[in-house]
Amino acid sequence: MIAKTGAPKVFLVAHSMGGLICRSLVQRIIPEDPDEGGSLDAGERFVERIFTYATPHGGIEFAVGFGLIERLRDLTGVGGADIFGPDRMFEYLTPRLPGAPGRDGFDARTMPADGFPVDRLFCLVGTNPEDFGAARGLSSKVVGARSDGLVQIDNAYVEGAHRAIVHRSHSGRYGIVNSEEGYQNLRRFLFGGLQVRVDLVGVDVAGAEDDEIVWQLETALAIRGLPVLVHEQSTAHYCPIQIERRPRDDSADTPVPLLVTFLSTAAPRPLDADTGQPVQTLRQALKLRLLSVRQRDGLFSFLNHLEQTEDWQDILVVDIAPGEDGQLPRAWATWNSTIPMALRSWAPRPEQQLQDTAPQLTELWRGSIPLPPIAHQLLGEHARVQLTVTPRLGQ
Repeated sequence: MIAKTGAPKVFLVAHSMGGLICRSLVQRIIPEDPDEGGSLDAGERFVERIFTYATPHGGIEFAVGFGLIERLRDLTGVGGADIFGPDRMFEYLTPRLPGAPGRDGFDARTMPADGFPVDRLFCLVGTNPEDFGAARGLSSKVVGARSDGLVQIDNAYVEGAHRAIVHRSHSGRYGIVNSEEGYQNLRRFLFGGLQVRVDLVGVDVAGAEDDEIVWQLETALAIRGLPVLVHEQSTAHYCPIQIERRPRDDSADTPVPLLVTFLSTAAPRPLDADTGQPVQTLRQALKLRLLSVRQRDGLFSFLNHLEQTEDWQDILVVDIAPGEDGQLPRAWATWNSTIPMALRSWAPRPEQQLQDTAPQLTELWRGSIPLPPIAHQLLGEHARVQLTVTPRLGQ
């Protein structure tokens, strides 16, 4: 029997294993309750949204041992650690109901398509392996650099769920739970009224298909009034965005997802330094940094390499007016390289307003801005950053 609280739905916020407990609740416990109809999507009737900090959604794996440590852990179950192995995860994440997925092909990072909506889940991923409590030295070496010290980056999110990546560790003094980055992402996901998706479209990277060049894009998102970055992907933290070359016989313009963020229109807005009045737009700055390195026979070649030297870099500055009283959102954007003054003093001009090109009824607004001409030779003359604003699920 599911206990009733009187509230129509609840928000669940969890750290580490707590996120798997939340998933077990909505994926198995509630669906198996006969009083709730025995359906895979029954959890949606009780839970509105789930936010997880540093949760091992894909289990816990190690960068050493070639899988032997994981097999020994799952075989012996020492200290209950096999709870992060695929067999145990299948047990507590899969209901015994008709239509539920079987063990074959089970992927813990995938939630059933007809179960709890993945759009209601947010995964905050940490990338700092160096501060995981007293055991940080051993943990970071065993789990690997591409982790928060305990959970590898690739295992810290669910496929299709919203996520942000921040340079924080699993716990410790610089842990992810008590971080400002975590709080700001949490507040916007739970209470933000608009969702903003940012994609790179029209990409056609330079060079031939057999030139063995690997292109990597770093991103960092700053929001006016906040002292931290709310999303950061970089080569230094082992999580840049890979830019794949489009085959010459492929005319499809497949977007490169950069990030998804949420606008908290109800939050207090910072004061304008000149007027002392609350600012009327929500300003965000997206830093893009493109790097390339040659790869030969599966290994990076550094013969012509200049470490930490980018091929192109700029910052996209965007002002968004959410569109109150039934009005559609509006946005103005420009590249920082074109602003002839301090960024804090920039005021958008009418010609910098992005035109709405939203083609779907589910989208409130869509607009794009071309990359600066200097980037055309690297990413294609039609490459541009596209912003898509939609209402939050359930709004």
